[in-house]
Amino acid sequence: MPHQDLHEVLYTEQAARERDRLDPARRASFEKPVDLLARDPYTELSRPVGAGEQDREIRLTSRIVAEYMVSRGRLLLVALRIPDDADILLVED
Repeated sequence: MPHQDLHEVLYTEQAARERDRLDPARRASFEKPVDLLARDPYTELSRPVGAGEQDREIRLTSRIVAEYMVSRGRLLLVALRIPDDADILLVED
């Protein structure tokens, strides 16, 4: 069942650095799923990592994966994995 309360979204320094390096278009597309996640951090599209339900992972966009923690009305984005196409060794067709 979805949680309807709006969770406060916080970032670790590492996650904030990754977020801040996004260009404006990618940043806008990143913010939308984060807003949705703040409304329902236990969405069925997320999955727990570790032993408890609070530590979770979700694919926010086709190119951004987030690891986060949920606790007492807060959603802490711990890490973001955002691949940079500039460092691809072999581009697939």
